[in-house]
Amino acid sequence: MLLTMIAFVSLLGVAATALYVYLYGSHRLVEQRLNELAIKQRMAHTFDDDGEAIPDTLGHALVEWLARKLPAPKSDTPAGEKLSQIVAQAGLLRSDVARTFQAIRLITTLAAGVLGLVLGYMAGGFSRAFLMFFCGAAVGFLAPSYYLIRRARGRQRQIARQLSDALDLLVVCVEAGLGLFEAIKIVGRETERQQQEIGQELSLVGAEISAGASLGQALRSLAERSAVEDVKPLAATLIQSEQLGAQMAPALRASSDQLRARRKLRAEEAAQKATIKILFPLVLFVLPAMIMVIVGPAIIQVMHTLTGG
Repeated sequence: MLLTMIAFVSLLGVAATALYVYLYGSHRLVEQRLNELAIKQRMAHTFDDDGEAIPDTLGHALVEWLARKLPAPKSDTPAGEKLSQIVAQAGLLRSDVARTFQAIRLITTLAAGVLGLVLGYMAGGFSRAFLMFFCGAAVGFLAPSYYLIRRARGRQRQIARQLSDALDLLVVCVEAGLGLFEAIKIVGRETERQQQEIGQELSLVGAEISAGASLGQALRSLAERSAVEDVKPLAATLIQSEQLGAQMAPALRASSDQLRARRKLRAEEAAQKATIKILFPLVLFVLPAMIMVIVGPAIIQVMHTLTGG
């Protein structure tokens, strides 16, 4: 049993390391742009004699192999559309992300199920082992989706915070004499170099325009891809300014001021909610401890008096 547990923990560690390298590897952004837009000619893998990419680790190879064996999710189904939207909102824009997600979910389901089976058998025999197996499999099945949703929401919050600063940079570039397209490219490159999420989105907008899409189509794609509430009115304002032939700098400046006002209102709202949210921890944890410290000695003295001790 000890050897089995050691082998299982080692296998789980390899799978977790492979998942981390796959999602957070430094070459993943380059691969995304190579696979989706074919902009930069950089190679992030070494190749063998047949021209196929050699994976970095054994775990990465296992995930890639399993992703190729699994059937591709259907994008015309509601589940497939929802998965595609969440993946895009999380910033994972590779074409094989859906298959890789299925492979990771299968691995986590099996690993969590086996772990629950072993722990249940060690705790209470076969009856509890099967129950723990199903519970662990359910947790392993839902954990990747939960992580993906959390990552998408965190990325949306970062884009919402960084959008006003990016608009200020766009205003400076446009007022300096650059066109909006060139300003988007420059701001996207600089913000992406600073590892900001808005930089990746602006770089994709510039790449779509370079590929032949209009500014309106690129901005609509940005609004749908990011699913940030502040991006939709901004895209509508810029599209209308382009169609009417108005100056972009005043529109961008007005949008930036509006975003800053919204962010200030959200901060004030969060500050007002903090007093209500802190009430529950105070009542549940702090107040009982204070009552015990204040009233405890008096209760002990009364008990001693009543018992005659």
